[in-house]
Amino acid sequence: MSDSWDDYAQGWDDNPDVIYYSQLAFNSLCQRYDVAGLKVLDFGCGTGLLSEKLSQAGACVVAVDPAVKMIEVLASKKLDKVDALACEITDETINKQPLLSSDFDLVVASSVCIFLPDFVVTLKALTSLLKTGGVFMQWDWMSSEENPDFGFDNHTLLKAYQTVGLSLVDISKGFSITSDKGAMDVIMGVAKK
Repeated sequence: MSDSWDDYAQGWDDNPDVIYYSQLAFNSLCQRYDVAGLKVLDFGCGTGLLSEKLSQAGACVVAVDPAVKMIEVLASKKLDKVDALACEITDETINKQPLLSSDFDLVVASSVCIFLPDFVVTLKALTSLLKTGGVFMQWDWMSSEENPDFGFDNHTLLKAYQTVGLSLVDISKGFSITSDKGAMDVIMGVAKK
């Protein structure tokens, strides 16, 4: 991910589309899992809109984003049960960062994986952080006929999950976001270690 995400940090929490997306992601998560008491990694957390909802629902959260200014905004919120880290998820970071040393029950990634330079490499590192039986859950833009080069489709997610040793739970349309540019569908992928 690029440092350019820092440019969005100040107004991120005021963007109604961002707020709405995080709420819909959280709602779809809660329809499947009770997060109370879970140890959760919020990968690509931004300013922590999803992390905040997770902690309020009783999860202990490690929120990770490479955009330093996004993490600064999150840290300024002083959320209970949320530890914020400004870093990439790599094997080296995992080995050096104590907060990443124990197994997570759940790894969530909300509108982040589509922007990664190498989704499979990062997914492999994220999978290593899950305990056996732990769940990886992502929400990303779904590719479309109008824009086939942007977004994920079912086949791409399934292949990535299989490559890193995750078992598919479900891939579906999680929700849609409508703006003045039209509707965009969000694909939700759920896999288990």
